[in-house]
Amino acid sequence: MSTMGLIRKPRQRRAHKSHSPALQKCPQKGAIVKKSFTTTPRKPNSATRKVAKVVFRKTRRVVDIYLEGMDFNKLNAHSVVLVRGRGPRDLPGVRYHAIRGKGDFLPLNNRRKGRSKYGAKQPKKVEEKKKSIEGPLFKDEKEAKYRFLWYNFHGIRRLKRSY
Repeated sequence: MSTMGLIRKPRQRRAHKSHSPALQKCPQKGAIVKKSFTTTPRKPNSATRKVAKVVFRKTRRVVDIYLEGMDFNKLNAHSVVLVRGRGPRDLPGVRYHAIRGKGDFLPLNNRRKGRSKYGAKQPKKVEEKKKSIEGPLFKDEKEAKYRFLWYNFHGIRRLKRSY
């Protein structure tokens, strides 16, 4: 065995191939929808996946993106979306995702779990029942003393609540 080949020509590292070349090493890019449609996934899975054909604003490249979640049909032509990399694995040729809650792609506000994927805000906590009528009669001790003396002076027997 000869090692002459490796001395003259050392091993080359394999060049990194991007999974999302249209983004050009950017985390997200803006795009305009040309049309939205549905497709079926690869062999073991079966469903109707929502996909859109978009044009990137700056580079004018045309790619297919996956529209996650429900209510995709609100995306018409000329809608503006924000696109990130890594499409679904069972759709061949779809390498990008649309980000919900940015541009015209509305968030799913009724989400409780996995909200970050769907652009949903944290649900507001239900306020406790308003203070019942059986609350304190006065705000502080000074006011209570004043009212007590005032009512006694005027001869009023029933105390009125202050709200």
